[in-house]
Amino acid sequence: MVLTGNKKKIALILAVVLVFTGIIGYRIYGNVSANKVRAENLAKSKSIVVQVAQAGRRDIKPTMTFSANLEPIWSADISAKVDGRINILDVNEGDKVEAGAVIAVLDTNDLQAQVIQAQGNLLAAQSTLEQAEMDFNRYSALASQGAVSAQMLDNARTKRDSSIGQVKAAQGALNLMQEKLNNANVATPRSGVVTKRFMQAGTFARAGSALVTVADTSTLLAKATVGESQVASLTVGETVIVRVDALAGQEFSGVITRISPTATLPARTFTAEINIPNEQNQLKAGMFAKVDIPTQVHAGVLAVPETALVMREDQKTIYVVGADNKVQQRVLKVGFSDGGWIEVLEGIQDGETIVTAGQNKLRDGVEITPTGDGGQ
Repeated sequence: MVLTGNKKKIALILAVVLVFTGIIGYRIYGNVSANKVRAENLAKSKSIVVQVAQAGRRDIKPTMTFSANLEPIWSADISAKVDGRINILDVNEGDKVEAGAVIAVLDTNDLQAQVIQAQGNLLAAQSTLEQAEMDFNRYSALASQGAVSAQMLDNARTKRDSSIGQVKAAQGALNLMQEKLNNANVATPRSGVVTKRFMQAGTFARAGSALVTVADTSTLLAKATVGESQVASLTVGETVIVRVDALAGQEFSGVITRISPTATLPARTFTAEINIPNEQNQLKAGMFAKVDIPTQVHAGVLAVPETALVMREDQKTIYVVGADNKVQQRVLKVGFSDGGWIEVLEGIQDGETIVTAGQNKLRDGVEITPTGDGGQ
């Protein structure tokens, strides 16, 4: 009896489980069916309006863009050639200086004393030489008469020649001291702007220690690093466009003045130098710039507007409109770009209709309502 009662309980439990399982399964099936119907209704609803155009051919003028820092065309540390205390240094950072202008004057008391001393040594050597010349002439006359020996004449000649050497040495010492005295006035070899000041008046400066830095900023230099596959497209003397972000992308004209003859290893890159006139002083050394260098024109290539491209992960894609007005997303292989257009190497054919605006609403297979010409 007990066993029969347990069987009834188990059967009842199984029946309840089966009922609940059926109810849950039915609801899941109903939800799936409803979602499918909803998706079908959505697909049948009003199609998406997008702008389209026909892919066509045009000339592409590729432009290579490189990053560069602007540098002065010439910059040098101006230093004294002699040791001395700085008496005058009255130029400041930002001051313009002309070529040959004296920018600093050193104390010259010691140098003037050394010049006077060298002058005295020269006079003494000249006096000794004068006496030696007279002695040699006298002995020469006596020797011709046999009144003195040949040895005495040779001694007089040697003394004269030694005195000549002493005069030359004294003259050289005087010239050296005079040159040091002249170098107490420190001048700039070229015109430019003082970009850095290292010392103040009253400081003792050693020979070779920089007093100021002067730079010629009337022309600035941009150095662009170019790959070996790109260097063949560059030509010395070619005009390029330089854009400076700090000046709201303002464009300046520059000229390629030099291309390095050998590659830098191991990167195998070359350096192109671009001179940029800066008469108005709008550009500042140290600014970041982008250099646009045009290359050979690609004539009659298949091209699409850059606005038509859709990025899918790391691939460039485009939506192509079929005969049934449904779109197909295709991966493109692209080449160079120019003025908002991009060269297409693979992915679409000439004359196919592409979506140029409204792609954010699309997915593969969606039906669209085309409008416009996309600017083609």
